[in-house]
Amino acid sequence: MTRRSMTGRRAMRACLGTCLSAALLGMAGASLAAPLCQTQTQGSHTSKLCIEQTPFKHDYYTLWVDDAPVFMLPDDYVENISLTHTVPEDDSNEFPLSRQGMHSVTITGGCRPLVESQGNGNDAVSVETGRVCSFVWGQQALVKDMRFRFE
Repeated sequence: MTRRSMTGRRAMRACLGTCLSAALLGMAGASLAAPLCQTQTQGSHTSKLCIEQTPFKHDYYTLWVDDAPVFMLPDDYVENISLTHTVPEDDSNEFPLSRQGMHSVTITGGCRPLVESQGNGNDAVSVETGRVCSFVWGQQALVKDMRFRFE
């Protein structure tokens, strides 16, 4: 019985397959991290805001109001938003907050970055360490000064 030793090329292929599988599993695990979520009640409405973070990709912000999803936006477009809806005159299926007696209703607000300087002198860099979020639907505040801290 002859025994073959692994040549450099075969060893490299074996390592490459194993290393690639481990890297892909690691990336999949990183993208499946639990979102950062907070809830807040303003008046009779409860809002939940979640941030889904994936390393080296955009963060996504999802707003629910009274258990109904309202929007999902990437971090680049959630800083200052204005979403306007024209309320139809017929008996259509509307969010309760869209029925504020106006012809149109607008959701405004955003999640502005919290930035801290890290390092000293010429080595100092600005780093986003979190977000502060506030949203209003028509005349009703949904989220007020909700703070998220990033690790």
